[in-house]
Amino acid sequence: MLLLAVCGRAAFAGAAPAPVLHEAVLQVALDHGGPGHMLVVLRGAGDALYLDATDFSRLHLKLPATRPILHGGRRYFSPAALPGCRVMIDERLQRALISAPPGAFETTEFSAAAHRETPVTPASPGAFFNYQLYGQQVSGQTSGGVYGDLGLFAGAGVLTNTVAGRDSGSQGSLVRLDTTYTRDFPARLATLNIGDAISDGANWGYAVRYAGIRWSRNFALRPDLVTTPLLSASGSATVPSTVDVFVNNQLVTSKQVPPGPFVINQLPTVSGTGNVNVVVRDALGREQVLTQSFYSSASLLAPGLSQYSFNLGSIRSDYAIASDHYGPMLAEASYRRGLSNDLTLEGHGEVLAHGAHAAGVDAAVGVGDFGLLTFNLVQGGDASGSGWLRGIGFEHRGSRASFVLDDSWYDRHFAQVGQPSDPSFRLRERLLAQAGISVGRFGSLSLAYVRERYRGIASQQTLSLTQNVSLGHYGALNLTVTRQFGAQGATSAYLLYVLPFGGRSAATASAVGGSGPGAPANEAIASVAKSPPIGPGSGYRFSASSTGNYDADWQQQFTAADLEVEAARNAGVSGRNAYFTGSLTWLDGQVHATRSIDGSFAMVDLNGLKNVPIYVENQLTARTDSSGKAILYNLRPYESNRISVDPTDLPFDTQIGAASMIVAPPYRSGIVVRFPIERVRGATFRLLRGNGKAVPVGALVDFHGGSFPVVLHGLVYVTGYDHGLGGEAHWPGGACRFELPAPVGRQTLPDLGKIRCRAPPNRRGGAR
Repeated sequence: MLLLAVCGRAAFAGAAPAPVLHEAVLQVALDHGGPGHMLVVLRGAGDALYLDATDFSRLHLKLPATRPILHGGRRYFSPAALPGCRVMIDERLQRALISAPPGAFETTEFSAAAHRETPVTPASPGAFFNYQLYGQQVSGQTSGGVYGDLGLFAGAGVLTNTVAGRDSGSQGSLVRLDTTYTRDFPARLATLNIGDAISDGANWGYAVRYAGIRWSRNFALRPDLVTTPLLSASGSATVPSTVDVFVNNQLVTSKQVPPGPFVINQLPTVSGTGNVNVVVRDALGREQVLTQSFYSSASLLAPGLSQYSFNLGSIRSDYAIASDHYGPMLAEASYRRGLSNDLTLEGHGEVLAHGAHAAGVDAAVGVGDFGLLTFNLVQGGDASGSGWLRGIGFEHRGSRASFVLDDSWYDRHFAQVGQPSDPSFRLRERLLAQAGISVGRFGSLSLAYVRERYRGIASQQTLSLTQNVSLGHYGALNLTVTRQFGAQGATSAYLLYVLPFGGRSAATASAVGGSGPGAPANEAIASVAKSPPIGPGSGYRFSASSTGNYDADWQQQFTAADLEVEAARNAGVSGRNAYFTGSLTWLDGQVHATRSIDGSFAMVDLNGLKNVPIYVENQLTARTDSSGKAILYNLRPYESNRISVDPTDLPFDTQIGAASMIVAPPYRSGIVVRFPIERVRGATFRLLRGNGKAVPVGALVDFHGGSFPVVLHGLVYVTGYDHGLGGEAHWPGGACRFELPAPVGRQTLPDLGKIRCRAPPNRRGGAR
């Protein structure tokens, strides 16, 4: 203790004396401009300045790595302790100016990714029934059929059932296709399916139909979610600047940043190679450009993001032939996760009762900004034995050149769920090689080669060469030549020219030909087509060939159904067919007929206003019926759908609170959209005082809870006109009361003529 006391006294004797500080109020600003802040500071000798720790955040400055000075229970630091900072105090202006380099400021971080702002719109209980009736006649033989799709929905999900029937005259059949209950959980990005479904076969497996239960991660519940690794860009601004970020020369975000370093997170990318350019521009127009290269692929998941699928049920056979042929039990599980920006792993396992089983792992590895490597290793077998599947692949997709190579090898006894039952058709090797290159004004050229070797049949090899040339306003040209190798080799060639004209119309001319088994006959074809609009309207397709073949198709879209008729001739066989499709919906206690509903839909209620156009994303889609309602079909589930009306299309005596509404309906469910519209009966009249003179211009009329101005010659327009209503007019120095006669007839805006306005009993002189 004695030694410590001696050392403490020696240290105290050798320390510099504490600075003499006093409080002051100064305007503290940075040298890049701006008014600054009025702050309570500690001042010392000369330009010595100490700021409260919280004021460093207000100035966007880092805290110095020095010991604070405690004063009044607060911590104070000197800005001059930051490397490169200088402080200058103007005593006359009582202003402190801090000069700081970019490294003295805190890093600014912001995200460029878009986030969904529209919550999911709850579904109203209801139902829909899609139907299609068709008939055809080919070579004198007549047949027909029907397709039905019934859906029941509510907040708890949607139950759907599809059936198909066919009658060929001599025999008929009606087959159930799929029956499925679907419940989405948007907050968890998960979907539950009970009933008929299709399994997830991973990258190397087969997808099979089964009936049972499925629980899976569903990214479609968040259409705004980018699942691939997102980029980040960083830089530094000396003064307040504007930062523009370009991905492949496309502007993706623009931000205002304060001085100092900045980081832009979650930049959207495109598939393949690309560049991110960050342009920093200050108020004087000075620019600095930072460039970063990247490679993005859908095979990679963002770090920490996972995807899974669990399937359990019975394999289905004879689909579309039999309604209820089910076989052995199937169990499958897949799990995929992004471990880093450059590594994604996936595991998949499957087992069929008394049949095949397999389990393996896939890996996707990013190779810098150049490409992507993929690997898979799978062990599988059945009662006859087991073996391995090994695969490796590489892809590089660039703006000028692309290359894809994928090769897989299968052991003799390797087996998996869904493979061909005949061992002769089981694969030994599958090779895919594809290359593409841009050739400037001559378009793009691509070459693809596929080879499949089997256990018991001859190998199949196909080589394909394709060139696409854009001719600008004069259309586009495509040439494809395909060669199949083997015992029965064949060559095919296709030349296609497309000339668009108008908004939805195009003309095409093509030539096809070849040699060998399976090759098309030499033929020249010309056609013209017009696609139908989104809403009611028509479309067509007419084509004819040099060999006498033809195809004539007409589509007519009505408000409540679609009709398509077609007549064609090919290879000497003539035929005709017709399709009639539509839907019936039950929503909000009402039944409506509309066009076929494949997605989500909505019933718009305009409070009884009939024949009003309804727009979806500014596209005319429907008109309200006699009850003021309209059905909007095929809305995008879980996405923002903008539904709007044009106020100029509404009657004069209506008021609308909002001309557009944003909705995000659930999957294959219906919602009710009620626009805030009310009928407002108005009237005009001339308001005269007791002496016959008009009420002064600018006077205000209080009528039925509203206030209305008086214009020239005492003219007044009021709303809420009804039986036995009176009002009061007032102006500086005067006031009067009046009553309106009862409405007569159904005029939208009646003119009531001259109305006498008499002074109140206690303000009689004011009406003169």
